[in-house]
Amino acid sequence: MKKDRFDYLCQEAQAGNDAFVFNPLREEDGRVLSCSIDHLVVETSDGDKRCWDFRECDEISRDKGEFPYR
Repeated sequence: MKKDRFDYLCQEAQAGNDAFVFNPLREEDGRVLSCSIDHLVVETSDGDKRCWDFRECDEISRDKGEFPYR
């Protein structure tokens, strides 16, 4: 993921909006809870918390069918 997308996802998470990422190295996805300098703290679908380097992650985007109000 590029730094500008990382910054955007961090802002979304801070605002209380859902932001999701996928870590292909770990084959896990999760909801962004918070951010540090270059890491995302995520909650996985299993309810576990992980800290991932943003450069290892891909943003999971949603289409208008899933979020028609965006």
